Amino acid sequence: MNSLIQMMAGCLLAAFACAGIGQSLNDSVELTVDLQKQAVQSQQSINKIVNDTNAMLEEYRRLLLDADYHQVYLNQLTQELHQQQLERESLQLQIERIQLTEKRLAPLLASMVQTLERFVVLDLPFQQQERIDAVLLLRERLHNSQLPLVDRFQLVMEAFQVELEYGHTLEAYREKIDWQGQKRSVDCLRVGRLALYFMTQDGAEVGYWNRQEKQWLPLSSEYSRVIREGVAVAKSQQAPKLLTLPVMAGVAP
Repeated sequence: MNSLIQMMAGCLLAAFACAGIGQSLNDSVELTVDLQKQAVQSQQSINKIVNDTNAMLEEYRRLLLDADYHQVYLNQLTQELHQQQLERESLQLQIERIQLTEKRLAPLLASMVQTLERFVVLDLPFQQQERIDAVLLLRERLHNSQLPLVDRFQLVMEAFQVELEYGHTLEAYREKIDWQGQKRSVDCLRVGRLALYFMTQDGAEVGYWNRQEKQWLPLSSEYSRVIREGVAVAKSQQAPKLLTLPVMAGVAP
């Protein structure tokens, strides 16, 4: 009886022991699962922190690159602004010089036209009215404030060039002159600015312009042929040739 009781007690103790071990295993498994879950959550948190850190690092690097680019761009703009400032100062200086030149050039042009007019009046009287009219027109155009100064300067230079060319050309033209108290239509022959001759249309009378007396004076009829040849050469009616023309006292300037 006692043995049976002891056996039953042992079985109970064994059963309780087994039950305790099983409970411990369950607790251990649950703890392990919890730890694994926590480990996964911790790893996920770490991964997120790492990703956020990497993202911030990339953003920082990008900002550094942008800062370098903006600094380079800023330096370039600064250089361009400095260059533009230098160019502006240079242009301003040029404008001031141009304005000063205009102040000096305008009265100079007026004086040149006045000199040209006086020269035409005192010069040999070839096509004199046309030349005087050209000078008067030039003076009028110089007074046109709408005409740029450079154009006015060009007009004056062209007028002087025209007068200059008269000095080395041979020209024949028909004109009316005061001769022996009458207006006579004659053929005139200009030899540069050296001499000016005339011949009546019938060739019977020839003469020259005397600078000192400022009038036409007669020439001997022996010069009719050479003056007629000179007129023909000047009008391209005859081949160029050497002409022996008289240079009388008072003809040359």
